[in-house]
Amino acid sequence: MQNYIDKEVIWAKGRTKAEKSKYTTWSGGDSKSYSLLGGLGVSTYTHNNFVGVTAHNSDGRSYGKYLQIPLDNIKDFCDALIEARDFTLQNQKQNQNQPNISNI
Repeated sequence: MQNYIDKEVIWAKGRTKAEKSKYTTWSGGDSKSYSLLGGLGVSTYTHNNFVGVTAHNSDGRSYGKYLQIPLDNIKDFCDALIEARDFTLQNQKQNQNQPNISNI
């Protein structure tokens, strides 16, 4: 039986010009902890009571950017992400259907 799982969700990789526009940001609240975010690593051991989330920057996994989500809050976290995604997509569709006032 495997006692560890490690998955990655990557949306930007490397330092090429084509990849640069795909990066989002990660910040700990001050200019020293600001960096480009190219993905997330999700991992845990069977004995943990949390799932660890690690940031990926242009150099790969950044072990200095890390958070833990308690197991009993994972579904709430996923539901909140999906709700925020759906809210954003809904508003983007509404904005595309509205006339551009600056052109009137």
